Amino acid sequence: MHNFEDRRQHVAKPYLPFVKLPSFSGEGDPNVYLGWEAKVEQIVNVHEVQNDQRVRLASLEFLDYAMQWWHKTLMDIWAKQEASRGLLVGFKVMYAR
Repeated sequence: MHNFEDRRQHVAKPYLPFVKLPSFSGEGDPNVYLGWEAKVEQIVNVHEVQNDQRVRLASLEFLDYAMQWWHKTLMDIWAKQEASRGLLVGFKVMYAR
């Protein structure tokens, strides 16, 4: 009989391909960003990276301002998700009375 630890090892984890992308620091020049985006798009297309993995993979190469911006963006998204969950729970409690 398998225990919980044995079963947990067999759960498929999301596969993130090993692809080296250029880093991006978030400089103010739009042409720098556009050049970086074009190069990243070229690399992920050549390596056939799935669409749902491209943002996660590209965000690993953010530096400096770009990394700070990405972190803040994620925090804002998570905060909105938590707020909507709280609102949903509030409605359930209110209407369950």
